[in-house]
Amino acid sequence: MNTSPQLSPHFSLREFTASATADRLNIDNSLPATLQDNATHTCEQLEKIRAILGNNPLIITSGWRTPALNKVVGGSASSDHATARAVDIRCPKFGTARTIARTLAASDIEFDQLILESPTLPSAWVHIGFRKGANRRQVLTKFAGDKTYYAGLK
Repeated sequence: MNTSPQLSPHFSLREFTASATADRLNIDNSLPATLQDNATHTCEQLEKIRAILGNNPLIITSGWRTPALNKVVGGSASSDHATARAVDIRCPKFGTARTIARTLAASDIEFDQLILESPTLPSAWVHIGFRKGANRRQVLTKFAGDKTYYAGLK
């Protein structure tokens, strides 16, 4: 039984804050109350993504990250994960990360950044971030082992 508070109909606080790395390194990855609104907004946007992807379940591979966790996983110091405004997702029942990224980039969903991450690896994922207003709809690709972010989907 899932007793974690829901941030939206299909996404719980537990899955938004889950991290195997945090568990392994004993890092408390609890969401501060001051970021609850951001987390709820992000999960509300994930509901829209879920609908666009045929109502297939989304897997959040990374959501909220404390600064300590973000540093350990090599995240950018300015990462939207650290403000509860971004998630990394996969949706195997819909398709590959590249297919997901193409579908979301072509949709009318309001996102700030959409990054196709590590598209040549089987574990590829899509990073997507949301702001409340002033979303840039920036689409990028980042390859594993490369620090460069390339414009568009490569």
